[in-house]
Amino acid sequence: MRLSATFKVGEVSVAALSDAATEMPVPKFFNNVPVHQWTKALSIKAPDDNVPFNFGSFLLRGNSRTVLLDTGFGEQGPYTEAEGAGGLLDRIRDLGVNLEEIDAVIHTHLHFDHVGWNTVPQEGQRIPTFPNAVWRVSDEEIAWWNSGAVQPHPDYVGILEDVFDPIVERGKVETFSGEQLIEPFLTSIPTPGHTPGHTSFLLSSGGEHLLLVGDAAHHPEHLVNHEWVPAVDQDPTETTRSRRRIVDVAIEKNALVTGGHFPILTVGKLSESDSSIHFEPVNIDETVDFS
Repeated sequence: MRLSATFKVGEVSVAALSDAATEMPVPKFFNNVPVHQWTKALSIKAPDDNVPFNFGSFLLRGNSRTVLLDTGFGEQGPYTEAEGAGGLLDRIRDLGVNLEEIDAVIHTHLHFDHVGWNTVPQEGQRIPTFPNAVWRVSDEEIAWWNSGAVQPHPDYVGILEDVFDPIVERGKVETFSGEQLIEPFLTSIPTPGHTPGHTSFLLSSGGEHLLLVGDAAHHPEHLVNHEWVPAVDQDPTETTRSRRRIVDVAIEKNALVTGGHFPILTVGKLSESDSSIHFEPVNIDETVDFS
């Protein structure tokens, strides 16, 4: 499986980067969906057949800004045997980008597989991996995590103490709410449901657009069938509404669409006809130079 790919959206360079690429059964992502329906849609024969699944981030560079969207599993990831496991920082450096060059780290949400490389150990403490960056997270997500309502995976209780609290303590976190321009080329699109503060992002440059959907969709079929809700989503009703919004924005902007859990490189466009939604993969020109 591919671990990275780079392409252009207008004048912005985009790198899809994996922190672990694996194949695994995915029935929990199609909770309460008739087996014959979702297995047919995914072109597999049985629910326990393996499906390519990525744990990815996106590096964006344009308008004199270098922005990282989500930071993978980090050193505490469970897929240590997966291809490319724990290699996000190496993939960034392979592009010729130093960690010190990253101006902002933006989180779709704060689940453990999206925040892992926020910090690294140094002399008995955790320090920011990207020393010159500011971190941006939605107000709603911060409030949820601080509310005591979160029931994290038992293997990862306290992980935010390692990878997020040190960022907060250093005053590096800025919050946002609603739909707003948070980078010269990046607009936040609230898509709650997976978590209450989950956010997708619309990249716009030179009349071209790319929707980065985060965990609002773990597979393109989630954008086609909004009611196919993963068991890991906190609020199925909100998730369904959020996917509708993604479709509406994508069609209005004629935007490319991709997600961090889609295998690299899965990019497509959404359309709607006769009350049916369609995801059509798009072959895009990939660039080698990320400078």
